[in-house]
Amino acid sequence: MRRSTTAAAAPVALALALAAGGCQTTETQSSAASSAESSDSDEGTAHTGPGLTVGERAPDAMIQARDGQQVSLASLYADGPVVVTFYRGGWCPYCTRQLAEWQGREAELAEAGGRLLAITAESPDNATKTATKHELGMDIYSDTTMAAAKAYRVYFDLDAGTKTKYKGYGIDLETSNSSGTWSLPAPGTFVIDSEGIVRYAWADWDYKQRADADEVIAAVRAAQ
Repeated sequence: MRRSTTAAAAPVALALALAAGGCQTTETQSSAASSAESSDSDEGTAHTGPGLTVGERAPDAMIQARDGQQVSLASLYADGPVVVTFYRGGWCPYCTRQLAEWQGREAELAEAGGRLLAITAESPDNATKTATKHELGMDIYSDTTMAAAKAYRVYFDLDAGTKTKYKGYGIDLETSNSSGTWSLPAPGTFVIDSEGIVRYAWADWDYKQRADADEVIAAVRAAQ
């Protein structure tokens, strides 16, 4: 079930995507990923969810930039408002379409005073491959231990049946993910103000759903 909350007026629309190094990021593989996931949501065990809520203090977690530098997520809030968005990987066509949309609206988001931080389970190398392939200029960080996904309450482990389906389509999360685990973030987008407070929150276990960009940008303006 889709959930969206906002402090002023907004849900989210954002584009996320990333690289798939160890699992060859190809159009064929992306199509296979869609076929493998015929249900309305990922088949996994939800450990946390369904995301932070408006008014909470955004948590800290160590994430890794594409150049290998370890970064404190909380240190980026001071430049807020920031849009923190989680995406599964470059092998996910829903993710790459969303990221491409955000790339096209980069100037509009900047004019509103915001900055996009895309967080993925994939390794920095795979994130770079995705960014290069799709000509993405936004900041992409790897959630190397899945600490950020857990802290934002969008983390889950895939079940045995889904692992088998993914492997059948050439998607090996143990290889492509920095954590080396069969775990992913659910789609989630959050606007965090300069004080580190959640001003807009959207999260959904349904991998086909994404926040609306117009509403996200409106939330960024309201968070100034």
